Amino acid sequence: MGIHNSIQQVNSRVLLFFILLAHYAHAQNPYTDVYKESAWVERDKWQKPLDIIRLMNIKDGGVVADVGCHEGYMTVKLAFVVGGSGKVYAVDVEQRKLDRLKNHLETRMISNVSLVKGDYDNPKLPAGSLDAVIILDTYHEMDDHDEILQHIKTSLKPGGRLVICEPIADERRDLSRAEQERKHELAMRFVLEDLEKAGFQVVSKQENFVDRTSVKGDRMWVVVAKK
Repeated sequence: MGIHNSIQQVNSRVLLFFILLAHYAHAQNPYTDVYKESAWVERDKWQKPLDIIRLMNIKDGGVVADVGCHEGYMTVKLAFVVGGSGKVYAVDVEQRKLDRLKNHLETRMISNVSLVKGDYDNPKLPAGSLDAVIILDTYHEMDDHDEILQHIKTSLKPGGRLVICEPIADERRDLSRAEQERKHELAMRFVLEDLEKAGFQVVSKQENFVDRTSVKGDRMWVVVAKK
């Protein structure tokens, strides 16, 4: 009953979020170029953010991190799900992206997000404090992935979850890691090796999680691991 209620609570919060998001899309437009809100609304049609949040297994009052947050597509959603008593660490290595995210948060009057300018080998998260971490469409950019995974593992509470979601085109699945990363993609098999090496336990995996063939010519897989 407790798990069922938690899922219902997350579903209700995220549904309300999308209603509010639609309201903002019609009421104002605080973005420019590719960062305008309509781009996020369009992405909602294929990214499956609600499914990603379910996989993170978070609830009201949770403490989470969006590593490689960019301008905050997932950060804003996570902030709404964990609520005022929760906290989101939004991590990126580029200050300009964090500056854009800061504006997005101020526009929505969101105050439960801490912006973190991470290093390329360290997301700078507090030890033993996180319920879940999401790395969405960013892991392929991480050359120092072994170090990053160790830092994330240290930041998670016992049983805390790490969700990684990445794209790979069908025709490039058998290429080398370096060749895939040059295309800003990465096959699941490489990440599973990284997670095993880092001492994570894989909870679930799905190869064809998001079909982006008509949007970007690839598919996204998702892996859920825990400390």
